[in-house]
Amino acid sequence: MIPVSPVAGVVVFIGFAIFAMAIGALTGWPAWLTTKGGPGGLWIDLFLGSFGFLAGLLRSILMPWPRNPVYEKLDSGVTIASTMNKYQHPKRVAIVMAVLLPLRHELYRFKRMGAKNLNQDVASASTH
Repeated sequence: MIPVSPVAGVVVFIGFAIFAMAIGALTGWPAWLTTKGGPGGLWIDLFLGSFGFLAGLLRSILMPWPRNPVYEKLDSGVTIASTMNKYQHPKRVAIVMAVLLPLRHELYRFKRMGAKNLNQDVASASTH
């Protein structure tokens, strides 16, 4: 195993968090434009994107996975076998989580806003 400096690990972790914030913003922004919800939840979308990415990444790295043997035959005729005990693509899971959490938040805001508008319409209709 290659030794890695803790400082380099923190820098990479912060880089992932900033990348995930951008994913959250790029997911939340079109969602609130489409739902006409307003930019009030953009900061929450930034946080949810970052949280979703980091939680998805850590969860998929730490989650046990069935053994996955991979065999590779070299030109010399030797066959090499290696076994993975972890999911091999944790960044894919992390990106999906970074997209889905802000989108879910914006859809929740839209649902809540729709219920308020519906209640206001009913109240205004009953006064006339």
